[in-house]
Amino acid sequence: MGEKFYFPKLDAIRGAACFYVLIHNFIYGLHSLDLVPDFVKIIFAAGQEAVIVFFILSGFLVRISLFRHPNLSFWNYLIKRFRRIYFPLIISMLLSMLILGLNGTLLQRLSGLDILGNFLLLQDFGSVKPGTWFYPFLGNLPLWSLSYEWWFYMMFYPLIHWVVNPTRRIYYILLFSADSYGTYVLLPNQISLICSYFIVGWVGVEMANIFLKDRKFTLKNMRPVLLALLGMVLISAIPLLGESQFKPGYYPFLMFRHFLAALLLLTGGLYWYRNHLIYFNQILGYFSILAPISYGLYIFSYPILVQWGLNSNFPKHWAFYGLNLMILIGLAYLTERKWQPAIDRWFK
Repeated sequence: MGEKFYFPKLDAIRGAACFYVLIHNFIYGLHSLDLVPDFVKIIFAAGQEAVIVFFILSGFLVRISLFRHPNLSFWNYLIKRFRRIYFPLIISMLLSMLILGLNGTLLQRLSGLDILGNFLLLQDFGSVKPGTWFYPFLGNLPLWSLSYEWWFYMMFYPLIHWVVNPTRRIYYILLFSADSYGTYVLLPNQISLICSYFIVGWVGVEMANIFLKDRKFTLKNMRPVLLALLGMVLISAIPLLGESQFKPGYYPFLMFRHFLAALLLLTGGLYWYRNHLIYFNQILGYFSILAPISYGLYIFSYPILVQWGLNSNFPKHWAFYGLNLMILIGLAYLTERKWQPAIDRWFK
C-alpha cells in the first residue's frame, strides 16, 4: 500500500457542492409553487455546475486511490466502484417507488425500459438535450450524473495504467472528448455525450498526477490542464454559432456552460490556491461535515424534498419541510455510514 493522503479541503468542497445541489433542487421546486422570488432562483441556478465539481473530484480521488493501491486488479477496482455506486442507487430507486406509490402515481410513471436504463447507468436529463436514451428513474433528476461517473470510472483504470507519455496524455483525452462531441452533434447519442465529458473527469486525474509529482500546483504545471479545458470550451462553442435563440439551460448552450464552468472553477481555484486559500475555512470549511454522507444526500434529496415534500398532498409549511430534511439526513447517514460498510464487507 502506498503513501496515505487526507484532503480535508476537498471534503469541504464536496460538502459545499452537495449542499448547493440540495438547495438548488429545493429552491426550484419552491419557485414552481410561487414560494420564492426569481432572484433567489437565479442565485441557485448553477446546480449542474456544482455537479461538474463532483466529476473533477472523482478523477482526482480515484487517481490517488490507485496510487495508494498500485497492485489493485481491475476486477477488485470494479467491485469497489460497483458497491459504491449501486447500493445507494438501489436505495434511491426503492425510495422513489415508495413515495410515488404513496402519491398514487407509481403505476402511471413506472417504466421497465427506464429501470433497465438506470441499472445500466445510461440515464440522462433528456428534456434538455437530444439523443438521450433513458430518463432518470421516476424523475429523480440528480441521477443523471451517475451515468457519467460510472463510465468515467470504467475508463479511468485502463487509461491510468496503460496510456504512456503522460506529458501528452491530457491532449489525447482532449482529442477523444472533442471527437466524441463532434459525433454527438452530428448524430446525438448517449455514448458520445458521456465520452465528450470525459475530459472533465480526467483533469482531476491530471491534477492528482501533478500533486503526486510536485506536491503543489502552479500556473506552469497546471497549464496543460487549463489549455485542454479551454480547447473543449472553444469546441463546444461552435454549435452555438448556428443558434438563433439563447437557451442557457438547453443543448447546445448547456454543454458550453459545463465546460466553461470547469475551466473557470479550476482557474479561480488556482488563483485562490496561489493566495494561500485565504478565508477558505471560514467560507467552506464547515461543509466538510456533509462530505461523509454527500452521495446519499445527493441522490435522496430530490425524492424526499421535492417528490415527497413539495409534490405530495400534505400541507406546505416549514415544519413539514424541516421534518423532511431530518429524514433526508438520517437516511443518508444510515446508508453511507452504517449500511454501506456492511455491504462492503459482505460483497467482495
